[in-house]
Formats: sequence, C-alpha cells, structure tokens
Amino acid sequence: MEKPRYVSVVVDVQNDFVNGSLPVPGALEIMQPLAAVDKAVWRTGGDNVKTGDQHPADTPHFDRWPVHCIEGSDGAVFYSALRFTDDDIVISKGMEQTDGYSAWDGISEQGDTLETIIAPRTPEEKVRVFIGGLATDYCVKATTLDVKGHFSDDERVAVYLLRDAIRAVNLQPNDGDEAIKAMLDAGAIAITSQEALALIAEGM
Repeated sequence: MEKPRYVSVVVDVQNDFVNGSLPVPGALEIMQPLAAVDKAVWRTGGDNVKTGDQHPADTPHFDRWPVHCIEGSDGAVFYSALRFTDDDIVISKGMEQTDGYSAWDGISEQGDTLETIIAPRTPEEKVRVFIGGLATDYCVKATTLDVKGHFSDDERVAVYLLRDAIRAVNLQPNDGDEAIKAMLDAGAIAITSQEALALIAEGM
C-alpha cells in the first residue's frame, strides 16, 4: 500500500506572537513538538509550510489588536527556534486591508496556496495534514476550518490538529477550548505530536 503524503502547516510562529507586541501565552512551549513533526514530515519528502502575517502599517486590523507583524519588521520575522529548510513553502497573509486570520487566503511568492499544496495529486493519493502554531483561537482555528471545510467530502485528506503544539490568546478564558471544539466538530482530528510521529513512522 502506498504511503500517504504528509503536509506540515506551522501557523504564524513569528516574533511578535512569541515575545513581541502580541505575545501568545505559552508560545515557547510549542516549539519542540512543532519542530519534531515538521522534521518528520520533511524526512518523508512531504510538504513543509510556514504561514505568517505580513500586515501593512495602516490597516483596520489594528483597530482591534496591538500593531504587530508589519511587513519588513523584526516582529514579522519567523521565530529563530523555528526549523527551516530550503524546501519550505512560506505563505504570507494579512496583506492589504484584510485581517488575514486564515492561511487559506494566503499565497507564497511562487504562487502556492494551501489548496494547491494539499490537494491530492492523483485519484489514489492520500494526504495527511498536521496543523499547529499560533494562535489556537484565531489563525489556527480559521486555517483549520478552511482546510477541513474545503476537503470535507474528500476521504483522501485527513486533517490533524496538534494538541500540544498550539496555544491560545484567550481574550475570554474559554476561547481556546471553544476553538478546539469548533475544529473537532468540523472534522479535524486532535492528536499529540508523539501520536503524529507514530502515524508518520508507520506510514499511516
């Protein structure tokens, strides 16, 4: 049986969300599990995606949030502990006047989108998508719901939420938990990074 193609989607692990103007509590705790799954996907020849906000300096998005991840700023740079290879696909979002929560709406310099990356390349190919990053209740949630929603009728695509590799802003105490529930209700599967590594090792 042919092994699946694996896709790692690391959402918005940027300086401003780790230790900058809009830090997500516990962000540093996700680095190790994210890196482990990302590396395992790379070893299989899968697709490694990094998504990031690239906001203009003037945007209505900042009416709600502190100024963050302005294009070209240090805050928009990916956090130094994040694992990168030359094969990584970097998807930018939040440009122009958009909130840019979902990486589904983003695009790489080469024209890649999550849709083109994830879509099975043959009628038989199975794809396993692992999503983690920041923040659970905003960009991770929006991205996961869009990915799962688009491929909801395609049994070849499975979407996994890395439970130990996400952290929430929690403007309200239950925001993170409610976001996780919404993603699971949509059909995403919550697993730990260790469970993801086992799936990859077994070719499942």
